[in-house]
Amino acid sequence: MPHYEVKAGEKLVVAGPANVTIKGGEYPLTVESLEDAQGLAPTVTSLDPATAVSGDPDIVMKVVGTNFTADTVIVFGTLDEPTTLISDTEVSTGVKPSLFAPAAVPVKVRNGPLGSNSLDFTFTETGGAQRRKSDAQKGKKDD
Repeated sequence: MPHYEVKAGEKLVVAGPANVTIKGGEYPLTVESLEDAQGLAPTVTSLDPATAVSGDPDIVMKVVGTNFTADTVIVFGTLDEPTTLISDTEVSTGVKPSLFAPAAVPVKVRNGPLGSNSLDFTFTETGGAQRRKSDAQKGKKDD
């Protein structure tokens, strides 16, 4: 079982299962819910756009959802991205399709330790690569 020492004036936020035992020491102990400590958890309802062609120029992606604040950060895959707050329902960041091969990348947001659900941002192949792949598959079927 982990043991945490918290000095006077510092705060320890525990997020996880409700099965937590807290023992007070020489300082007063205040217990509050994570929502009280950090606000409401954000949610993600859509990405605009939700796709880009690998190798294309940079774009701005908007994340639409709820409970966004000045502290909201977009998490693209596993990386925190520079995030611009547009409103309490919209944030944005730059995306560099030139750095990504075709793949689906999960996108979520977080307000401090409170994270949202994730939606996939999909990088697709260029039209020429898709046609070559399709032509190659057709050739195999004709054999």
